Amino acid sequence: MASRGLRVRGLRSWSANREEVRLRFRCTGCGKCCTGKGGRVRVNDREVEELAAATHSSISEFKRKFTRAVEEDVGGQKRTQLVLKQTSDDKQCIFLQGSKCSVYQARPTQCRTFPWWPQHLVSDYDWQLAAADCEGIQVTQEDKQDTIPAYSFDDVMSETILHDIHRSGENFTYDELQQMLRDLKEVEPDFVAQYKAEFFDKFSRRIVYNDDEVTVLDSFFDGAVKPTRSFVINDRLHLTQSEVALIKMPDANSEAEPEFDRSTLALEVHRALCLPLAWLPKRDKPVRIAVLGAGACALPLFLLEHHSSQELGQLDAVEPSSQVNSIAQRCFGVNAAVQRDSRLVIHEKMGEAFLDEQEEDAVLDMLVIDVEAGESCDGVRAPPLGMLDSDFLHTAKRLLVPGGFSQLM
Repeated sequence: MASRGLRVRGLRSWSANREEVRLRFRCTGCGKCCTGKGGRVRVNDREVEELAAATHSSISEFKRKFTRAVEEDVGGQKRTQLVLKQTSDDKQCIFLQGSKCSVYQARPTQCRTFPWWPQHLVSDYDWQLAAADCEGIQVTQEDKQDTIPAYSFDDVMSETILHDIHRSGENFTYDELQQMLRDLKEVEPDFVAQYKAEFFDKFSRRIVYNDDEVTVLDSFFDGAVKPTRSFVINDRLHLTQSEVALIKMPDANSEAEPEFDRSTLALEVHRALCLPLAWLPKRDKPVRIAVLGAGACALPLFLLEHHSSQELGQLDAVEPSSQVNSIAQRCFGVNAAVQRDSRLVIHEKMGEAFLDEQEEDAVLDMLVIDVEAGESCDGVRAPPLGMLDSDFLHTAKRLLVPGGFSQLM
């Protein structure tokens, strides 16, 4: 979906009492939920029948002209799923005309249940992420108007259930699912309440630390391999600054440092940045690696965990933000790691300054540049343009040993 600027406020914890949470939403008919590259609106056979009728097409003609098949992972199982096509430039749903849906009366369940999807209701963090792509979701004090409805979880949970059933592959239209749920509630009056309790139990994020600028979250999702701890900047929630796996979800009332799982990397970008290590030629002495943009040191501590002192002699973790370094020490085990492993050297400075200070040539076996341009850029731009100019690249090349690598995000 097309992203807009976050109308940011500090994240609030929902874990204490979700019953008091109120979700403010009123659809403005802007059509933004129908836009964005890579959009996937799932449709089943019953929905295809109704859409074909709405477009005055045969079922086979509708499938050929307006759908495509994709492979999805549902509950660990691969499944072929029909989705609506996008426009040729992949910027919006094929049925969006201006800001209006041309098949609105026959729109699929996925569209009808927005924004009450499970992934939007896990925490305030997820609700604010959804607000970045939907002007109808109101999240700031300035947004509060008496005319904007405020919903409790009880108000919207039925819609979440319908979305969940549809997502699982059941072959019913939205209206048919609504009737089935009404019938089920007559037989099992507590069904929705039981679903809500199970949802809260299976999916949660807990705020470990937050202030006006940053938030640290512990996240647990049923089906995920392990819980994680992540670090986000409040006005750039779409960008996870650092994330690390946890052995288990810490107790909510415990102030003890959790047990981090350094055997794996939670972020795909970090896994990709590790690849050149396999290409380094064998050395007679331990290698030296520098990571520019170390953040909370998820990547540096992973590398130290997996390489002995005979293999990795020094790891320079370069991070210019004193706030990020403080969070890393406070919440991500970096303080204990520095005391435990002398190979880890923290440098609180800009990456360019760190390279300029190296007096000798050929001192680095691998230079990892995990730096993002910052809040002045929309979306994510990495690396910043300054790290692509000739002076910076010549300096980086001078500091690399023969056969060394520079890896950019």
